[in-house]
Amino acid sequence: MFGTDVFGEEATTADKLPASYHHYVVLESGKKVRNVSDPKKDTKSFLRTELSLGSLDGMQKCLWFAGSKHRATQLHFQVVIGREIVIADRMDLHLLWDNRRVLLKPIPRFLLDPTFWKSNLMCPATCTCQNAPLANPRPQAGNQEQQPMNHEQPSVNQEPLPMNNGQPPANQELVPCVDTLRKVAFGFLYSYVCLISSESDFFIANEKRLLPRDAEDSTIKWEKWQKLARELIDVYDPDKVHPRFLRAELRLHRINTIHRFTHLPLFNPYLREWRDYGSLFRENLAWIATTTVFIALVLTAMQVGLATDQLKDNRSFQRASYGFSVFAILGPLCAFGTVALAALYNLVKDLPWLLGGGTASSTVHPPSETQPNQNPQAIQGAVRMVEEGGTQRDGSMV
Repeated sequence: MFGTDVFGEEATTADKLPASYHHYVVLESGKKVRNVSDPKKDTKSFLRTELSLGSLDGMQKCLWFAGSKHRATQLHFQVVIGREIVIADRMDLHLLWDNRRVLLKPIPRFLLDPTFWKSNLMCPATCTCQNAPLANPRPQAGNQEQQPMNHEQPSVNQEPLPMNNGQPPANQELVPCVDTLRKVAFGFLYSYVCLISSESDFFIANEKRLLPRDAEDSTIKWEKWQKLARELIDVYDPDKVHPRFLRAELRLHRINTIHRFTHLPLFNPYLREWRDYGSLFRENLAWIATTTVFIALVLTAMQVGLATDQLKDNRSFQRASYGFSVFAILGPLCAFGTVALAALYNLVKDLPWLLGGGTASSTVHPPSETQPNQNPQAIQGAVRMVEEGGTQRDGSMV
């Protein structure tokens, strides 16, 4: 994908993976719990978690409502328009914004290592996409030849496995394709090419720790970033980028709205920003109070209109006044009832945690799939964690 090593040759042997990573495991009882594992022991599972877009991946057809297709805005201009740059080390939160902030995932060190890309994000000869007829056999009709499926071939110069009567060699097993992970990783890196285009952007990125540092905590040199950015621009192809990153910044409020209507129940937002029931009522009562003031102004105007000679005998205006009066009574009550119902729903959902026998409700919905082929020690650790009183509730990470 690219050949520029921004850390230099002296850092090629360093451990560029994080200290640990959080993921979900499913216990024998069917309960899903969050576990902490070593990324070096199962790099593939770590990458599936690190590069997962979570519920955002299932909302691709509706993302037009949250943002148009465009390149990401430079960091310095994000500051100019009043957005605070907030670190959110989650791929499914990267480039989400509201009126006061923009969420950005820092670049992990391993994603700037060309060797890591070749070893973990390029399809090997045993990949399912390289051997499509083996991974997706079709029944043959008569003497008709079986046609290989027209899969997109990854940009790696490796030959498919030699077939032995339509079967792979006995000592070779097909591995899952990493094409989607590669598209997410490349789209993520290209978003930073757009975010950091000048030295001012580069300074802000280093100040906010958006760019990784070497083993001695030294920052990447500007000349190295220039070279890497230009190389990524040269190889950029929209077909090699995950569709999510074609839209850059996405409005968080609208993502919450999309999630409510695509993932029932309606009380589940994509990112729950309140941390207690008091803040839930404060945030919602603010707009209810504003709406009530507007309704009061309209009712006052209607009352004045009914006192005039021109409107007091107007049946249409009287019917409209009657209907709006009923709405003015029921509207605020229904709105407050909806907020109370949302609080009750979250309380019921949190009861297992409050009673000490379940897991916490999630702030951002985790990926729909759980980690396959889990390490037995990891599952045993998760079981002990539940038996000792449940998982910790952490509002910033699920």
